[in-house]
Amino acid sequence: MLHRNLETSVVHAGRGERYPGAPLNLPVSFSSTYVAGTERVYARKTQVNTVALETALGVLESGEALVFSSGMAAVAAAIDSVIQRTGRAPRILAPDDLYAGTLGQLRERSRRGEIVLRVYTADDGEDLKSLVSGYDLVWIESPSNPLLRVYDIQELADECHRSGALLCVDSTFATPIIQNPLTLGADMVVHSASKYIGGHSDLLAGVAITADSSLARLLEGHRTLYGSVIGPMEAFLALRGLRTLAIRIERASSNALHLATMLEAHPAVIGVNYPYLNSSPYRDLARAQMSLGGAMVSFELPGSPYEVERFCDSLRIAVNSTSLGGVETQAERRARHGGESVSPGLVRVSVGIENRGDINSDFEQALEKVYGPF
Repeated sequence: MLHRNLETSVVHAGRGERYPGAPLNLPVSFSSTYVAGTERVYARKTQVNTVALETALGVLESGEALVFSSGMAAVAAAIDSVIQRTGRAPRILAPDDLYAGTLGQLRERSRRGEIVLRVYTADDGEDLKSLVSGYDLVWIESPSNPLLRVYDIQELADECHRSGALLCVDSTFATPIIQNPLTLGADMVVHSASKYIGGHSDLLAGVAITADSSLARLLEGHRTLYGSVIGPMEAFLALRGLRTLAIRIERASSNALHLATMLEAHPAVIGVNYPYLNSSPYRDLARAQMSLGGAMVSFELPGSPYEVERFCDSLRIAVNSTSLGGVETQAERRARHGGESVSPGLVRVSVGIENRGDINSDFEQALEKVYGPF
């Protein structure tokens, strides 16, 4: 491509050939079977809309992208690719601040003997890069879910490679617009494309990207063998959502910083997690590694779980729901679902693209309703 900026690539990558009368957007192709003569023979291996989406995501992340039926399916494929690569139960190191679904899958695989897992306690203060020796794979999220910890990807990747380990980064919160782990040295990056890539809370999809062709073939083989394919309509919707990713994440990140700043100054709020805040312990690293602070904020409220739930239910613009990455602001008390080591008063917010003054006013009125005027 002639252009180098992600904001342009996200709009144009993966489009079809230009000729008079050609459709500007690739139409949805509903077919499970294809006429023989090319590598496209059956939709469980590849299909038209999937290829377009993968092409665009590969350009954005500087690697080869494989799209899956969900984020958890992409996680499964990434883990299996390492199992196949090592030819035994690989040793995997992961911090305890991973998304609960990912950590749950790792623990289940460990219980079945498929992997040997060590879960590192992020709050212990021990440097993760000092622990990687002897492991086959290190798996991180950066920023992490839901505490927004930021890991030094380049430093960790260098240490992993010195020790013979692969590094996989879940970059769902950052998106390819804000952060590119492969260019920082990671071996694989995964996204829940259900979130910011799709962007409209209307589809399930996942993606794993690598610049290592041997890993890409293992990911592709897993998808073909186990059938964790995305449908053509989901691929079409994800690619349509991807076209506005840059402008959505720019607006949502600006709103998130504005909300985090307000919350940090509010007397009812105990603490705020947002990597671009001046008070964040990750501020300098985040500003060096990420082009924006992202659209996720989490913060701590006092009182009982009932009071925190009342706060979430009192929001009028923000939706009390458990996903993230849509155009609408969403908030939830994270501990209600279990599976993560978080306090009962932690609220996770996916900040949307609404007017930032309206978002802040909504949170202020909900705080006043539960905790009283200040």
